[in-house]
Amino acid sequence: MKTKQMWVLLAVVILTLALVGCGSGPKGTVVSLSDEDFKSDAGGKLLINNNSGTELAIFVGNIARGNFIGAIGTGANGRGKSRYFDIEKKLAGLPDVGTFIIRATTFAEFEKKGLAKIIEEDVVYTGLVTFNRNNPDRVEHDIFRGIDFTRKTFIHVQNNSQYVLELRLNAPDGEKVAVLSPRANPRKIWVKPNDDGLPLSLFATYLYLDPNTKEINAFTDEANVFGKAFEPEAAGSDLRVVSFDGPGSGGPKFNVAFVNFQNGTSVLLNFMTANGNYKRNDRGSLNTSPGRTDIYQIDASVKEYPGAGIYVPDTRTFHPIGTLRLLPGHRYEMAVRDSGGKLEAKIEDMGLKSVTDNIRVVLFAE
Repeated sequence: MKTKQMWVLLAVVILTLALVGCGSGPKGTVVSLSDEDFKSDAGGKLLINNNSGTELAIFVGNIARGNFIGAIGTGANGRGKSRYFDIEKKLAGLPDVGTFIIRATTFAEFEKKGLAKIIEEDVVYTGLVTFNRNNPDRVEHDIFRGIDFTRKTFIHVQNNSQYVLELRLNAPDGEKVAVLSPRANPRKIWVKPNDDGLPLSLFATYLYLDPNTKEINAFTDEANVFGKAFEPEAAGSDLRVVSFDGPGSGGPKFNVAFVNFQNGTSVLLNFMTANGNYKRNDRGSLNTSPGRTDIYQIDASVKEYPGAGIYVPDTRTFHPIGTLRLLPGHRYEMAVRDSGGKLEAKIEDMGLKSVTDNIRVVLFAE
């Protein structure tokens, strides 16, 4: 990667020192960025996996705040690339527990315009990050591989609800395409159409951080339990805005079950709904470390998973656990232990997960 030149605020200084573009210094200062500025931060706990196929500039919160936390490249031949970000050092005023929206622009656009001129229209991806500064485990986030970073096709979406709106692809627990803040103005979700010409199936999920449990609460409404079909349209087209209003008189509905996966073994574990079908937990990780509990949101429109099991990376072995039966909105405790070299899983249905009424959604830096 060659050395890059761009215009930024004077207060941003050089990324290698800790890039947080919150300053209000004079515009027009040239800062040189090098390969070092794309490298992981030592001690960073936010891991972002860039699957988009292009170099990205990552921001936290409203783009107008200028909270640029660093750049992330791509691997050879457009493969994904990952890096760690130290948000605790880069974001002043970060609370102990909370959520924020990351926004990404193409690095080419950022380099061309500079920090002072980047606006919301330049954003090609948004995603929700939940953090807990007292938890030593990392938080992981995948940037959607189907972004149209050339900005040729999009879906126009508006979130009229009081919750964060998250759009997931093809299933209630599918890839996360984008998020919108509560009662946000209509925005363009830049997404590639299907190669076969068929519409995309998007599932709307409403999110908030439960103030009591500090867990993400995820639900939908009656109109979106089974998803909606959308076709990305060409930029410049006269498109309708697709609005999501949140739960109406029917109240919140669920299309996922919540599995509290407790790793009572001495090794790292992966939870699967079938052999090879990895699932990500609410931290965004595929893994659950020894001694910890992670929450997995699993598509409950599929009532039974006969091939469910647990994979042990150390031994590269898959351990079936029998048929997993799930009900929408129910919370399950799954305790896994090692019994003489054989993994055993005890699963208990804890009943329907509650939704806090009239919750106030707090997003850092919005």
